[in-house]
Amino acid sequence: MVAIGLLDIPPEIQLQIAEFVETRQTLKVLSVISRSLRCIAQSILFEKLRIDLGTELGLRGSVDDLLANPRICAAIRFLELRGQSLFSSTYPRNDDNELSVIQKMLSEMVGLRKLSIYHINLSNKSLLDAFLWIAANKPLQISLGWNIYPCGVTPHTPLQISYLDLMVNHSSLEFCQWMFHASATTLTGLDIMADNDELMKLADINLPFLHDLTLWINESSTTSAAAFVTAQKAIRKLILRGSTLPLPPIPPNALPNLRELKASTKQVSQLVPGRPVEAIEVTLDHRECDQDWFREEVRESTARVRMLRVHPQTAILDTRMVKRMVTVLPSL
Repeated sequence: MVAIGLLDIPPEIQLQIAEFVETRQTLKVLSVISRSLRCIAQSILFEKLRIDLGTELGLRGSVDDLLANPRICAAIRFLELRGQSLFSSTYPRNDDNELSVIQKMLSEMVGLRKLSIYHINLSNKSLLDAFLWIAANKPLQISLGWNIYPCGVTPHTPLQISYLDLMVNHSSLEFCQWMFHASATTLTGLDIMADNDELMKLADINLPFLHDLTLWINESSTTSAAAFVTAQKAIRKLILRGSTLPLPPIPPNALPNLRELKASTKQVSQLVPGRPVEAIEVTLDHRECDQDWFREEVRESTARVRMLRVHPQTAILDTRMVKRMVTVLPSL
């Protein structure tokens, strides 16, 4: 048997060693004690980075350290920028100097794939320009929480955003409309929470490749949610969260490509008939204690339903209902 030293191990095996490590502390130790594993360990260690603005931790010094090591900047895949809470008496504490520092760092993150922004003043021109530059030059997944958004933004170049997770209200509506227009040809996934009629105002934007849609709805937004869903012809997977009530009537020709549906039992009964649904997931409301929630409408899918996932509130699902499922959906 020939002994192989650590330096002679193929890179793919070195990567497996680093990925096997379970804690960040161990990764730090690994990056220090082994020169051959340092690059791989640091690439995993810095894959996710969260920056809290408005703290007393010396942001500029930390960012300068990162900028001095381009390899570490290039290793960052997931970046979270988080400012002070909207309910803080000093909000927003992230000032222009802090945001200009972040702008420098963003331009060096050539491997960035996912960007989350919470409680940040996006009206800051330097940060907004950096955000738009990076979104225009590489595929990105974007999560936007409660932020301060600019007014009157006009898209100059298309963005390459493939996935959007955002909250829409009156103050952010214009910015969200702009994001939809700029990302229309690349957006495939959307997770959106909106109140009142904001979704109605987004429904007329054509999103031809939107395949995966998650909607958070309440009683005041069901009408606009129905309008938005009706407008999206390419949806293959639909998740409805929040209100368990049925949506207002949806035309029979809406959602012609729907394959997966996760919703309440009433919404499932409404949306399955006449559509090629193959996978259904339902969470039973605690009030649905009887066994009539599984209705015959599920057999009216134009495709064979092959997967049914049920999340009951009780620990036991009635045996009679299980037998009924198998009878109604024999292809499970």
